[in-house]
Amino acid sequence: MQIREEMKDDGVKWCASAVCWEPKGMEMGNPFRCPVCNTLLEEDRDAGFKIPPQCPYRNSSYPELCSLHDKLYFGKWRKMAAVPSEIKRAYAKLGQLLSQVKEVVREENILQAQRDVQKACDALSMANPEEEPYASVMHMDQALSYIHHAINDLLQEKQAKLHSPADYEMHYDVVLPFKEDL
Repeated sequence: MQIREEMKDDGVKWCASAVCWEPKGMEMGNPFRCPVCNTLLEEDRDAGFKIPPQCPYRNSSYPELCSLHDKLYFGKWRKMAAVPSEIKRAYAKLGQLLSQVKEVVREENILQAQRDVQKACDALSMANPEEEPYASVMHMDQALSYIHHAINDLLQEKQAKLHSPADYEMHYDVVLPFKEDL
């Protein structure tokens, strides 16, 4: 990946091969990650994610959790044409998201979010993508749904707007999962 950095007159630095504007003095953390949602500044083929000119999660609470949730929500693993390798990758990403949500919920100490995280753990524990990838999709989808509930529990506690993947659909090269089947 070729990296270009250029300082603009208004004090905004342009960086990375993707478009990412950040205020002067606000450096990129982990190499080439969005300073708002911590998403890698590269297209995510599994989620059909296209890098927008500005972070779509910049005005939301818990932008990193919402971003990771949406990448899984819009992921290829949820489609009927998914192959086992896509399901296995999604399983690993789902485990990472669950760990991050669990950590935030532990810090915030919100009872309903703790219950939803436990339900997500239980659902994910039923999945076995190595041996039964297609049967695992149902359990993974349930876990993702409970994670979504936990994120919304966190947002509700902050009296912030609840997260809805439909609000971010335009940033993904997909139609809402199963929407085309309606």
